[in-house]
Amino acid sequence: MVHILPPPGWEPTPSPVQAPANVAPVIPPPLDRVADVPIRLESEPGESSLLGRLLGQRWLVWGVAPLAALTATGLLVWVLVSQPKAEPAVRANAPAMAGDGNVADRATKPLEPKASGAAAERTAADRAPTSPGTPSATVDPYAAAGKPSGSPERQVQSVAKRETAQPLPSTPSSRSGEAKPPEKDPFSAAEATNDNPAKHGDAIELKKAPPVRVDVAARLADPIAQLELTDIPLAKGVELLAALGALPVTLDADAMARLGVTPRDRISLQVRGTTLGKALQTAVAERGLAVTAENGQILVGPPAEYRETLRKVRYTVSDLTGDDKGAVAELATIVRRLVAPESWQAGGGRGMIESDGSALLVFQSADVHRQVLVFCEKLRTARHKPLRSREEPEHFTLATRCDQARGMLDRPVTANFHEPAPLARILAFLGEAAGTDILVDRAALATAETSDRVEATVTANQRALGTVLADLLRPLGLVYRVVGPTAIQVTTAEAAAERLEIEFYPVAAWLAKGTSGPHLAERLKARIAATTWSDVGGFGEVYVDSPSQCLIVLQSQPAQVAIETLLAAGPNR
Repeated sequence: MVHILPPPGWEPTPSPVQAPANVAPVIPPPLDRVADVPIRLESEPGESSLLGRLLGQRWLVWGVAPLAALTATGLLVWVLVSQPKAEPAVRANAPAMAGDGNVADRATKPLEPKASGAAAERTAADRAPTSPGTPSATVDPYAAAGKPSGSPERQVQSVAKRETAQPLPSTPSSRSGEAKPPEKDPFSAAEATNDNPAKHGDAIELKKAPPVRVDVAARLADPIAQLELTDIPLAKGVELLAALGALPVTLDADAMARLGVTPRDRISLQVRGTTLGKALQTAVAERGLAVTAENGQILVGPPAEYRETLRKVRYTVSDLTGDDKGAVAELATIVRRLVAPESWQAGGGRGMIESDGSALLVFQSADVHRQVLVFCEKLRTARHKPLRSREEPEHFTLATRCDQARGMLDRPVTANFHEPAPLARILAFLGEAAGTDILVDRAALATAETSDRVEATVTANQRALGTVLADLLRPLGLVYRVVGPTAIQVTTAEAAAERLEIEFYPVAAWLAKGTSGPHLAERLKARIAATTWSDVGGFGEVYVDSPSQCLIVLQSQPAQVAIETLLAAGPNR
């Protein structure tokens, strides 16, 4: 359409338009319906713009349009090709860090350019990890303390790191001409256990949260007007009562197991006008337990007389020794060495044991008597003798604690604690997810100046409970122990090393290959927890029982795990 300007001063002359008689007048729609009227813009014939006339030419549309598209495509390709290539996010064959668990669960980081000299030292210092649980190979505590790099303490630490670092396993190759890795000697190095964080790589900075100090006596005296608990698990009931007074309570899991009490045993409580301490004592007394306050901690375990009162019991062992009085005396010595050695007079305690014809005469507490009974019955099981106890045979199985709990430890769990959360909350979640009782040794944690208030992070997607717990606890300087088929205790590495257990290991396959029992025992002692055996001042013991072809070992649970792993590998590995 062509727009023509009128001359100055020109005005249109209105002229009425008469509508034809047969044409209805056009009535405009109401204002509220104007939006509903469709609008069309049309050009009158012969009045199209230059652009419209050009677009109307078919040869131009079909010729220029493809040429423009090709040009744009070429420009786009040139821009993409000219961009610099980004560094790959993960090196294809980057080795896993020693001590890592599941490689697929590790977070990946982009590669950084290498630096040398002073720049390399600055770069390493900048990359020093700040979160707990991350190996801090670049952190130098001696530099921070002002000690020279050549100081003896620093040199000793460097040697210790080299000794504890675990080399990556070699991958055998099937291609000809490549050297095969040497045969692995199962006694060349002990398997890494969860008792020593250094075994999983370089030293790590342990994170702690000091326990809250409370006046235990005052809290136990807090009044309770009325309280009722109906048929709930023992562990949960104790936790509820402890929460009322913010009391640090620890269940003596080992003594409870010897009594046959589990954290899942049901209790009920209905009290009025009492104190928190009396309510707690009433609740646990239903299972034969007592409450003890010591060093600002509350311990729930057997009553004092169970541990302290000595009584004399005669054990008939003729089925184990025959009529040989010398064999009875030897068995008495074995019991004194392996069963609670610190409780006998020879170990500084009050207990006594002597041979009496074809029997053992034992003067001990009820707690140790229970351990002597279990030892004799397990020895009968190992020698394929009938049991003398009326208890269920599964109470005297030769399977280790960890082996009995294998199904629990291998149970897959999923957790997503990306942000730091209190350890108590994480353990409660994992216990609920795995159907497991996870008990906290708060007394041991308090000795190490920490508590279950310490914050941690852990993520897992259908991973074994045992692996998740180890990854969670290692940066905190803590470990876990199996205390029953459905119960785990979280404690410190020091406390776990001090609690000794007896395990029986059948070694007939080793003896059949020409290894003598005493030689096998000495090799184990030299390779695993070498400084903890009795011949070097510790409490660990190993006894070769020839009739049953078993090794009977008294050691901490972390050491027992390493022993079980090596013996299970077999003599041919």
